[in-house]
Amino acid sequence: MGSSSSLSRDDHLVGTLNRLPALRMTTRDLRPGPRREAVLLGTTGFYGDTVYDLAGTVLGEIEELVLDIRSGRIAYALLAVGGFLGMGHKMFAIPWSTVTIDRMYQRCVVNIDLDRLIDAPSLDGDPLPRMADPGWATRVHAYFGCKPYWE
Repeated sequence: MGSSSSLSRDDHLVGTLNRLPALRMTTRDLRPGPRREAVLLGTTGFYGDTVYDLAGTVLGEIEELVLDIRSGRIAYALLAVGGFLGMGHKMFAIPWSTVTIDRMYQRCVVNIDLDRLIDAPSLDGDPLPRMADPGWATRVHAYFGCKPYWE
């Protein structure tokens, strides 16, 4: 009896890996005047978010967003790919301009498949000094086929 009640208690977890992510809450602008819906999400809201390719395949998780202090722009999303419990993963700096937000499910999508991503320039050790290197940054943007954020 005890096991059947715990099974029914956990029935909602069955098959959750194949379900689409839950929608995030929106923040609406309710001030008087022209009505405008704003969907706002702080940068910490991206931490741990799963990133998908266009086909809906999981690529990895966002570890951090990297800002360019001089321009005030988001330069990269640091993407952890593979590994288990934070160990053995590879880190990639994805140019932010290549990230699209899927408005319906409010998730990040990148137009690259996993095989191509794995061949992208990766980050070992402390990533910030490497990302600040103009030569490395130019190669990364060329690999992803996008204009560098500083141009």
